[in-house]
Amino acid sequence: MCKLIAISGLTLKSTKQASALVSKSAELLGLSQKDGFGYSLKHQTGVYTERFINPSSCKGMGTMKRSIDSLPANLLTLEKQGVDFDSKGVYPSKGVLKGNFIAHGRTATCDKVISNTHPFSGNIDDKEWHIAHNGIVAWKGDKLPLRTTCDSEHLLNCFMYLKGEHSFKEHISGYAAIVGLNPSGDLFVLRDNKAPLYISYMKQLETFIICTDSSHCIQLAVLIASFYNLKNETYTEPVMLEKFVKHTFKASGEIDSNYFEEFSSTSPYISTASMYTSLGSAGAKGYTEKYQSRAWDDYDYDYYSRERIGGSATPITPSTPSTPTQTTLPLVGTSQSDLDKKAFDTHKAEMMANYKKNARKKYNPYKDTR
Repeated sequence: MCKLIAISGLTLKSTKQASALVSKSAELLGLSQKDGFGYSLKHQTGVYTERFINPSSCKGMGTMKRSIDSLPANLLTLEKQGVDFDSKGVYPSKGVLKGNFIAHGRTATCDKVISNTHPFSGNIDDKEWHIAHNGIVAWKGDKLPLRTTCDSEHLLNCFMYLKGEHSFKEHISGYAAIVGLNPSGDLFVLRDNKAPLYISYMKQLETFIICTDSSHCIQLAVLIASFYNLKNETYTEPVMLEKFVKHTFKASGEIDSNYFEEFSSTSPYISTASMYTSLGSAGAKGYTEKYQSRAWDDYDYDYYSRERIGGSATPITPSTPSTPTQTTLPLVGTSQSDLDKKAFDTHKAEMMANYKKNARKKYNPYKDTR
């Protein structure tokens, strides 16, 4: 239901180029995600963040802020009151910009307000985190502070108060792809086995572009290449990132890649139908038709995660090997697709039973976590 953009090793000649990048990101994400747009830009002197309820309101970096600041102080407008615009952080100075960039396009599942618009930011012990999330998650741990009504804030809390992605298995259920900036300003990205994240590499600029939509990788690479009059051949075709691996792109150029434990995608508070609809709207293949009348063998639940687009992208090899997965062989005379369908039907029935039970109780899944 949301889409992500992340760029590591970004070098821009001016704030004008940065503004063009922001504008293009808002345009790409706003085509399908109508309920919000936000970005965070890490540069030499800090992080600058802007968030908009209406993606079309973003015409570049700081453009709406400058317009609002030029109005008389006693003239109240909706934008002045923060309904469609919010900014924080250090605006970059003129000259060359170096750093990292994340952006988020939102389709709302809760209140359409600035506070629920990504990226989410939090500061604890003088350590600031910025994250943007595509997915739906439910919290199953101890109560932690919440400032919004958006489920994605639970993920921010994992990084601020717990052990980041290593806390997901114990505290989170659902599905997620995340792009973020850690307190050192490094870009980190991760995905589970459902939410897609594609990566493309610009060889001459040593820049990585990571997006939910593979076509966005190409369009942003073309834009950045135009800043330097580079040819299209300077970037690789997008490929899918490995599941359950966190990649951290450091300022030194080193990439730290480590597996983390799988977390459950099932929750009594998240219906399978809503999850599939969300994945489909984010561009994951195989989810757009949900439970409609397709033959089971044509419905490949994990198709997109095995898809590979041809290209010569530099592989990112995790530095820490994962524990080998134990595979259960199908019963003799029973096909794997039959077993998968049986498991799926059982899971669907359980989810619907839980949903109806909670609906009768008028249960609020976030009541105990606020």
